Amino acid sequence: MITINRYTVTATSISPLRIGGKEDPLSEADNPVAVVGGRICLPGPSLKGALRGEIERHLNDSFYDRSGKKWLADKLAFQPCIPSAKLSRDEQRLVREGRYRARACRYPDGGDGICPACYILGAQGLVGFASIPFLFTDVRYDELYSARLERTSRTVMQGTNRSYQLVPPDTKFLGILQILISDDLLGWQLGRPRALEESAKGDAWLAGGEWSSQKIIAEFVLSRVQAIQNLGGYRSKGFGNVEISIEQKSESKAQAAPQ
Repeated sequence: MITINRYTVTATSISPLRIGGKEDPLSEADNPVAVVGGRICLPGPSLKGALRGEIERHLNDSFYDRSGKKWLADKLAFQPCIPSAKLSRDEQRLVREGRYRARACRYPDGGDGICPACYILGAQGLVGFASIPFLFTDVRYDELYSARLERTSRTVMQGTNRSYQLVPPDTKFLGILQILISDDLLGWQLGRPRALEESAKGDAWLAGGEWSSQKIIAEFVLSRVQAIQNLGGYRSKGFGNVEISIEQKSESKAQAAPQ
């Protein structure tokens, strides 16, 4: 038997909002918004990336020893990873400073164990406990133009007008986030270390037994989702401010785990 909690996620745009989609010659827009099934959306990967960023920040704020500028031995399992095989120079600096792990969490070959962010959202080769939704709206997009100014005359350069789409303020996007609570077949239960035979340290941060499923959901999911304040691009132009709320919808049992 599988137990899954479901939560309604509502993202409200405080300013104009734009998360780009694939160019469509029929729209005649150089920078269209993301559309799936004819509906404007906030893509799941964008929301997941923002949530992961908030979890990583929370781990560093809560468990990193700032005075000693290091992770203490009893907190080292909380050190987050950067889930990428190729790091930018700035990310490499964060690794050198010890804020992040030197290697991304992966399974198998998880010599450093699975960090809390990857436990919840999934690591390379290993599914997590949360299924992040696409958020949809039925509001139509608006369209604006941007242009480049000539530096000396301060006038618009001929032929530089480019159109882009956006959703207006007060637009609401909705979706359902799912959290796996338990899976009897796999023997997984949120808040307990998983039996990962090919990972030496596994879910080491849960070894003390003080992290209940309710505490994990409250601290690493609900609070972190609501901490997201920006999504999408064009932020220097005043875009992307959002307010996100999340509330439990139901607890249900199904035959298949969320993918």
